[in-house]
Amino acid sequence: MPRKTISLPEDLAEFVDENHINLSRFVQDKLRELADSENQQEELDDDQAKEIADKLRQLGYLE
Repeated sequence: MPRKTISLPEDLAEFVDENHINLSRFVQDKLRELADSENQQEELDDDQAKEIADKLRQLGYLE
C-alpha cells in the first residue's frame, strides 16, 4: 500500500497520541466514507460539504 505523509499541528499530534488514535486507520475510514458517499451521490449538498470541511479543519488538514 502506498504511504502518504501528513503534517499535524503539535496540539493535534498530542491529541492523537493521548487518545491512542490509529491515524492511518482513521484517515482511511474517513476517505472511504467520502468515496462511498461520492459513489452514491454525485454532489454533496452545502451542509454535507461544510460538515466534512469542518471535520477536516478540526483535524488540521485544512487551514
